[in-house]
Amino acid sequence: MFRLLKTTSFRLTILYTTVFAICFAALLFITYWTVTAALRDQIQGKVDSDLQALAAEATSDGTASIVRDINEQLQYTGETIGYYYLIDSHGRKLAGNLDHFAMKDGWQEIALSAAILPKSGREIDADHVLWGRGAHLSDGSFLFVGQDGFRVLLVQETILESFAWSMGIAFLLAVLAGLLVSQGFLRRIDAINETSSAIMEGHMKERIPIRGASDEIDRLSMNLNLLFDNNQLLLDSLKQVTTNIAHDLRSPLSRLRQGLEEIRIHSRSVESYEAAIDSAIVESDQLLETFSALLRIAQIESGSRRTGFRSVNLTELFGRVVNIYRPVAEDAGKDLKESLAENVIVQGDSELLLQMMANLIENAIRHTPPEAKLAVFLDAGISGPVVAVTDTGPGIPAEYHTKVFERFYRLDVSRSTPGDGLGLSLVAAVAALHGINISLQDNNPGLRIVLRFPK
Repeated sequence: MFRLLKTTSFRLTILYTTVFAICFAALLFITYWTVTAALRDQIQGKVDSDLQALAAEATSDGTASIVRDINEQLQYTGETIGYYYLIDSHGRKLAGNLDHFAMKDGWQEIALSAAILPKSGREIDADHVLWGRGAHLSDGSFLFVGQDGFRVLLVQETILESFAWSMGIAFLLAVLAGLLVSQGFLRRIDAINETSSAIMEGHMKERIPIRGASDEIDRLSMNLNLLFDNNQLLLDSLKQVTTNIAHDLRSPLSRLRQGLEEIRIHSRSVESYEAAIDSAIVESDQLLETFSALLRIAQIESGSRRTGFRSVNLTELFGRVVNIYRPVAEDAGKDLKESLAENVIVQGDSELLLQMMANLIENAIRHTPPEAKLAVFLDAGISGPVVAVTDTGPGIPAEYHTKVFERFYRLDVSRSTPGDGLGLSLVAAVAALHGINISLQDNNPGLRIVLRFPK
């Protein structure tokens, strides 16, 4: 229960309830003041109307007609709600249901107590207030006409009671609603915490349940599930990389050890020792190149090279790479051509972009048969520069288009060729750093690698 009171949703409920209470109090004040003023005006209007009518009658017909009208009025109303007091110029009471009343002109509000009422044996509540107006008539007599203001007080009390009950019920319902909402909120937060704890304990496939309400908790849960999915992919990739490293580096390390062991057991000449050392150096260099490539990819993926971005002329850069590799392609019996749009400028790291293009061309040369045709295309593009590297080799099956960018991943047909399976991984890292979208397509025959630069 204490947890519910500490939730954000319950605190917001209390805040909204407080704001509602303030608005409710303002409404109470306006209603109270408006109704009271309306009833007061009604009583004053009735009193003034009666007083003016009786005063006019006294002027035309004399005081006797007022006495007759007052007595008829008191007899007609039964339960008296009107109060009258008429005395002559000598102070003798002529008519009315009040006694010992002060002769004061103007509006008066006084307690309606037994002191000013005839001895009738009727008890008068202290809440009864006499509202009326007194006036001296032309013949010296004094007339007072009043009304009991108790009904105004009764309406005031009714308004206060009704608002108090309404406010109490509304507050109780608001608190109950806040507790219910907070309980539901806590259940969903607990589900997130339980799933997170399960994942931290090693249950990597656990995911937060989505309620389907499309609210902020659902959106948070979906984003967290995407985060967990990405972490799962990273862990799977790490496991795959570890497996690939063990697989691909075991062979050169085994050859290195076997060669050293062989020369230690059987060789006795200086020449054989020198040959063994040279072979060990070659194997060691290959291992160092592999680890250097891994470090280079890690450095690129960290994004630190982005601070050194400058304007790069892709036309000149890629033209230089093609010119470097054209003799290599010709020595392998392959044809390398280019079609480059003029003066295509991007923001980037020229060294990394050169390495990316070199890896693509080198892969095309290495994994295609003799007499294959290779080409590099560069187009300015409407939405950004587009680069395509094509070949007429065996291509790559569609199901492996994403896997070939993983570190150390090599197709079975490529296991017999030199390499460490990091060339396309470096290409993918450079592309990600520059915001380049990279895709593999069928060249019919062969492979077509398309790089789309951001605008």
